[in-house]
Amino acid sequence: MNKVRLSEKMELNPRIAVLRKFVLSKTAMLIQGIIAAAFVVMRSLPAFEGTGYTALGYGIVALGLIICFNLIVCDDIISTLLPFLLATAVSIQCYDSFEFFLPFLWLVPIPVVAFLFHMIVYRKKMDWGKTWKGVAAVAVAVTLGGLGKITAPEYFNLSALYHTFGLGFGMLIVYFIMNTHYKPKSEHYVLRFHFAFAMTVLGIFCTFMIINHYIVFWDRFMEKMSPLDFQWRNNVSTFLMLTLPFAFFLSVKKYPCIFLGFLQYIAILFTGSRGGALGGAAELALCLFAVVYSDPKNRKKTLIFIASAVVVILALFTKPLIEFFVPVILRIESVDVRSGLMMRAIEDFKSNVLFGRGLGYMGNTDVHDPAKFALCWYHSAPFQVIGSFGLLGVAAFGYQFYNRMSTVWKRVTHFNITLFISYAGLFLMSLVNPGEFCPMPYGLMATLLFIICDKNNIAAESISSNTENEDIVNIKL
Repeated sequence: MNKVRLSEKMELNPRIAVLRKFVLSKTAMLIQGIIAAAFVVMRSLPAFEGTGYTALGYGIVALGLIICFNLIVCDDIISTLLPFLLATAVSIQCYDSFEFFLPFLWLVPIPVVAFLFHMIVYRKKMDWGKTWKGVAAVAVAVTLGGLGKITAPEYFNLSALYHTFGLGFGMLIVYFIMNTHYKPKSEHYVLRFHFAFAMTVLGIFCTFMIINHYIVFWDRFMEKMSPLDFQWRNNVSTFLMLTLPFAFFLSVKKYPCIFLGFLQYIAILFTGSRGGALGGAAELALCLFAVVYSDPKNRKKTLIFIASAVVVILALFTKPLIEFFVPVILRIESVDVRSGLMMRAIEDFKSNVLFGRGLGYMGNTDVHDPAKFALCWYHSAPFQVIGSFGLLGVAAFGYQFYNRMSTVWKRVTHFNITLFISYAGLFLMSLVNPGEFCPMPYGLMATLLFIICDKNNIAAESISSNTENEDIVNIKL
């Protein structure tokens, strides 16, 4: 009873009410983005020269403390979404840095206590939602992956356990937590616009990270006159593929946001990620189709802008652009590795058709030597499924896809289509990278996209049929 009274007291406290309104505001999200950007810039300052990832580590800790503060003060768990995503975006620059983060382990009790406080004080009745069955099916397939073939040391390896649990029953637990605590409606925001704004802030931050990298290595760029080759290019491209569609969604209300969408695709091109460039082009086309169809007020303006951009590029920049990207196009070493891993996936599937080889199988390290605390990925989602989980995995992931699409198509709106395009971007990147098979953050984000879709459907159904009160763009098919 005391815990319930504490929740009620916090609800009635005017100071807490002001804090909650602030942490759920667009201003707070922008401040969080600026904080993350400050630590990225800090890393390149002379004071941190030669100190590795120190500034980035401090940035992740700072964002982690914001998460803890929000967990305690705010009863709405969506307040933790953006700082969490910003922290993971910062961390992608810390490649092969497992040992670097060990000194920060003593801080782990702080977020654990904050999380437990939130779950206990703001506890809610469990909400099963609409997509849990797909997550559960995948959890079973991932857990049983390699059955009959994988060795005990491989299955119980620390990295393999993390990924097996994270993609399996751990993700199912996280699903129930998120689905129970995310709200379809709030007095402080409209869910679809709040989520879209958070994702757009994340996309602009990732774009900033790329710009900052080019500023730091400007001399190298001018000498090369081609996209810089940096290790985190595929990770940042994956983030941008997730975020890019939401700028186009926001452009229906604030038209200049459409330029933020184009800016994010240009940023993908400068990562030198071929998967991002090709998949991003397809994603960009889907975004433009959706926004042209859903925004009749600005349709003519958008079509003129698209046509003008295409004409200018074809007329003035075709040859220079080809020359600029030739080194990226001709980079073949990663192609050889990926093709070799795909062939191994087929062999591994044949060796255990029903259950595959399991996530912990390390028999392909002669083709690809992974970083510390990483698995030997097949670097392609379809091959990962057959190689690691066999026919059971094909059935489970197929059912999960059907389950998710049923939620999207239950209510065909511009926002639901935007969520689908965002997931399509992640899927396209997962064709040539681990992508969705990394539990944090990509697997979690894939799960969350469809939770948000379900919540948005619930919110829309509860709104009056009066179109003046229903601020939603319906796509008639």
